Order: sequence, then structure tokens, then C-alpha cells
Amino acid sequence: MKLLLHVCCAPDLTISYKKLKALGYEPIVYFYNPNIYPEEEYIKRFNEVKKLQMVWNFELIEGEYEPSIYFERIKGHEFNKYNRCLECIKLRLENSLIFANEYRFSQYTSSLLASPRKSHNDILNIVKKIELSNKNIRFQYINFRSNNGIKESSKMCKTYNIYRQDYCGCAFSLSESKKYEEESRRNNYEELKKVVGEDYANAFFNYYKTDLLRIPEDIPYEFLVKEGINSLKYLKPQIVLIRKEIASDFGILKSGRYKIGDWKTKIIVW
Repeated sequence: MKLLLHVCCAPDLTISYKKLKALGYEPIVYFYNPNIYPEEEYIKRFNEVKKLQMVWNFELIEGEYEPSIYFERIKGHEFNKYNRCLECIKLRLENSLIFANEYRFSQYTSSLLASPRKSHNDILNIVKKIELSNKNIRFQYINFRSNNGIKESSKMCKTYNIYRQDYCGCAFSLSESKKYEEESRRNNYEELKKVVGEDYANAFFNYYKTDLLRIPEDIPYEFLVKEGINSLKYLKPQIVLIRKEIASDFGILKSGRYKIGDWKTKIIVW
């Protein structure tokens, strides 16, 4: 049973494609995203979709990359995030519906339903409006996020080494993401300074969001004394490599994923 699957990015494609296949559909993947900025980012995201195509062997169609059409559509809403996003979603779903009609699909859906950043109600309200012009093609609503869909998507991205972008896609979201990251970095530095003092904060904050943090080679035992492992939540490392005699002092007896404050990291005890 063929279905046109509009795709916004590879991470959202992972769980969308898998759930559709489990339901008996044969998804034809349609990548149409004129909102993505800059063009290098667009190419990178499309290449990640092609990476999954090599694994799952699905049919992949690339729509036109038309940034000018996106900017024309959001004119007047540039600095109203909610309205801007609605117009962006509407543009992509309208184009998908037109494409589905032209190539005689009877049904379509979108991986936007897998995105944790998107409202299903907003998507469905847009679908109702645009389908008034074409009632022959049905939008298939499937909650791709249900049953730990986001967690499963994360696992598949790690399995297939899929790039997970840190902003939605447009120039405005890129700017907003950078602003948020700068604020987050500054706030974490200030909180760390309160805990370990300015000298330690200045000496070790260069490990902020590092891929691998070694204890005690990179961070000395003394750094952890006041708040224990919780001190690391201000540095947000991806992986922590810690000697077992130090780990045991803080109640960590084996390797695994741990939640440290509001931060999850992998701790390897050796």
C-alpha cells in the first residue's frame, strides 16, 4: 500500500518509516524543505536521508530547494515564531499534497508528526484547511512519537550514525538556537562558579559539552568534593571516563547511563 511520506529530516524519518512499514505501508519518501538555511545545511540533511535510503532501500524523491518561496510565504511573520512556523508547515504540506495529486497517490503523511518540536493539533488543523481543495487524497495521521518513538529514533540515529541537528532549520531558528546556547553556557558557568569557586570554574569550563571527560586526568577529585558527580551537570559532558575508586566514593559502582541533575550522560567506570 503506497503512501507519500513528506520528510523534514533523517532523525524524524527513522521512526516514521519504521512505524509505517510495521503498519503495512510502502512509504515513498519526499524531501521538500525550502526553509532550511543555509544551503550547506540543506545538503547535509538531505545526504543523511540518503544514508538511510542506502540502508532501507526506499524510493526517494527530492523536491525543489526554493528558499525564496519560503521567505515570501513567511513575510510579515519573520519575528513571530508561532505564526512563522505555521506558515512553514503549511507550505511544506501544501506542496506535498500537490505532489501527491500529480503523481496519483491516494494518501500522504509527514515526518513532522515525529518531531518533538511540532504540535499535532497545529498540523491537523492545517491539513483540514488545505485538503478542502482536494478531497481525493487522504492525510494519514499517525502519532510517530507514541510508545517512546522519540527514544527509539534516538537509538536508530546512534546505530546508523545519523546527524541530529540542533535547530529546526530556518535562519531564524538558527539565530534563536545560538542565542539560547550562549545563554545556557553563561548560566552554567555562573552556577559552576558558585559551587567550585571562580578559579576552578575558569580552569575547567573549557570542558563544557566535551565528548569525553576523564576523571582524574582532566578533572581532579577535588573538583567533585562539594557536590560530587552533580558538579558535572554544569559541564554537560557526553561521556565520563572515571576511575572505579573515585566512582565508588560517589555511589557509582558500574558503567551505564546516568541522570545528573537535568543532564544525562554515559559513565564508564574503569
